[in-house]
Amino acid sequence: MQKILRIARLELSILFYSPIAWLVLIIFTIQNGIAFTELLYSQETYQQLERALGPMSKVLFAGEKGMLTVVQENLYLYIPLLTMGLLSRETSSGSIKLLLSSPVMIREIVLGKFLAMMVYGLILVAVLLGFTIVGYFSVQSLDVPFVIGGIFGVYMLILAYAAIGLFMSGLTPYQVVAAISTLAVLACLNFMAELGQGTDILRDLTHWLSIAGRTEQMINGMITSKDTIYFILVVLLFLSLTIIKLNSGRKIRSFGFKLMRYAVIILVFIGLGYLSSLPLLTGYFDTTRFKDRTLTEKSQELVKRFSKPVKIVSYTNVIHSNAIFGVPKNRIGDMDRFEMYQRFLPGMKMEYIAYYDTLIHYNDTTKTLLEKAKQASDAQGFDFNELLTPQQIKKKVNLIPEENGFVRFIVYDGKTAPLRMFSDLFTYPLEPEINAALKRLLDQPAVVGMVTGNDERSADNSTERGYKAITKGLDVRASLINQGFNVIDIDLNKSDQIPDSLTVLILADPTVELSPMKLQKINHYLETGGNMLIAGEPGRQHILNPVLAKLGINMIAGTVLEESDNNEPDFVQALFTKQADEYKLSVYDDAKVSLSGVASLAYEPSGLYKKQPILISNENLTWNKTGNFNLKDKIVFDAAKDQKKSYPLALAVTRALGKRQQRIMVLGDADFMSNQEVSRSSPGIVNANFVIKTMKWFSNGVYPISNPRPKAIDTVILISRAGINMQKMFLLGIVPLLIAVWGGVLLIRRKRK
Repeated sequence: MQKILRIARLELSILFYSPIAWLVLIIFTIQNGIAFTELLYSQETYQQLERALGPMSKVLFAGEKGMLTVVQENLYLYIPLLTMGLLSRETSSGSIKLLLSSPVMIREIVLGKFLAMMVYGLILVAVLLGFTIVGYFSVQSLDVPFVIGGIFGVYMLILAYAAIGLFMSGLTPYQVVAAISTLAVLACLNFMAELGQGTDILRDLTHWLSIAGRTEQMINGMITSKDTIYFILVVLLFLSLTIIKLNSGRKIRSFGFKLMRYAVIILVFIGLGYLSSLPLLTGYFDTTRFKDRTLTEKSQELVKRFSKPVKIVSYTNVIHSNAIFGVPKNRIGDMDRFEMYQRFLPGMKMEYIAYYDTLIHYNDTTKTLLEKAKQASDAQGFDFNELLTPQQIKKKVNLIPEENGFVRFIVYDGKTAPLRMFSDLFTYPLEPEINAALKRLLDQPAVVGMVTGNDERSADNSTERGYKAITKGLDVRASLINQGFNVIDIDLNKSDQIPDSLTVLILADPTVELSPMKLQKINHYLETGGNMLIAGEPGRQHILNPVLAKLGINMIAGTVLEESDNNEPDFVQALFTKQADEYKLSVYDDAKVSLSGVASLAYEPSGLYKKQPILISNENLTWNKTGNFNLKDKIVFDAAKDQKKSYPLALAVTRALGKRQQRIMVLGDADFMSNQEVSRSSPGIVNANFVIKTMKWFSNGVYPISNPRPKAIDTVILISRAGINMQKMFLLGIVPLLIAVWGGVLLIRRKRK
């Protein structure tokens, strides 16, 4: 051990008696200082503009532009310069012969030189820790363990690069060649994951051999045993190869023997790496403050209920626009999206099935289906001969309800639940959607019944008036079918009685009067304690009032109008009440629900049912307009005839029935959950959220599944812009200057000696 330490001390002295070590240290400090201070400056600007800041620990040190991400991306430029002379210098000067003939074992030489690089790596880590200290005093509640976890990842990458550089330095007497060769090997290891991704046999092997992305995981908060072991194995592999290379100069061996020895070491390396990457043998350590990279406790409780293997089967229609998510070359990244679940379900398997079939609702007839399938499979890397034909896929699974697109099914104990992709920023299903699909396999979904037969609003209607987006929208994340609900039609003409197993029955804007038979069925459903959502429209109050009379509610004649410079007068932006907060139906302060044509509601405070207003109109802007009027004409408030006041527009009606509570929601507008209103992007409009919260209320909190995480607390910058400028001066000027002066003094002293 003493010999190893002496060699390391000697190597460090040689390293710091050359300008390269000092230049690398100076450039490393300046480059990181620029990345850190520029990010901090831009975030402080956002803070001055009163924009909400994200978790600053991640913004400054991780993510796409964080300082540690910059370090990871540029580290390959530094290490080859430091390692290129470790052994090539000895070879070119002839001192390697003295070393090999001295009473020093080759492994001691190799380990001593590598130890020197480990120490230099710790100096780089010290620089990064310095930035962590600066960040600690610049940001409120900086997540220090998270940052240190990222620095650990960077250090592991430094060691891996150093071991590779040491080996390459032992292959040539030319330092420049050693540096370039190291860059080439690092490039190969980084781009290894791009090779063979279209081939099942090679995909896992090349992905595991690749060094790319492993440090990124650590920087972003997840340290895994498979990544840590990978770096350790890379270090051990290249140190072993270096020792073998130097030993070959001492003993004469046949080419076959040498080749076999290299092959054995590499195979052992691959074998150990493969075993360490198995889900059952993988350990995880989430370095984030609130365990953001780990399933929530509720999710963990859910997955613990699975006692049998779980499989996710992805069906890819090659001619569908979402086929990119199922192409062979993207499957590793696709599987990584579910790693949080595989951590707790290590036996989970993922299967991919590619097919071609006619797209529902697409009318492209310029080419035949076969021509389009062949073209798409060639363009995206599918083997056309392995695609299932329309006849074959229909025998296997019915994908017509999924419009023959890209869809997954979670399979468990002979049951399946769809898991879809969405047309939004995230695209992939997130924890709530995955949990909803998993829970459907264990428990029954919540069933929503839509009354049909009197021209009501329909869950299958995709026009502005329909409800398809929020109820059955396949690619809509918030739609009920993606949040744990089944939506079915209830035709009162055909049904003997309304099923009592419904989570809620929706009666939305019938335009034809309900027959006595239908009224009797609805009344019986209500009397037996069924949950119900009743929504009407101005001008059709008489249709729903017979139903509402049983509840002690009356839909008032007329239309509530609202003064506005930008909207039609019948467009009302309803406000949440305090009672909405109590029922957990409100979204946030000042949030509004858009009601396009709404009637006010009157109710008796007493009676069998408890009635509470949930949505009301603005008392300073709204009045009730009766009689006939034309929206095309300019309608203004007439103080002589009209009175501005606040009107109840949505009521929560409840009744205790033993241990359960009957829940009814009554609204004077049926457009609130129409395709047009749930997609409205006006500021403060939260119709889709209100619908989801209402359905959660009806299901007694079972669906949708919420996975609340604590809010970030590192969202305030404590330092002013002037302070950041002082940091720039210190980090980009004074510190590099001190390093340069220190290095210059040492170099001058050595020259004098």
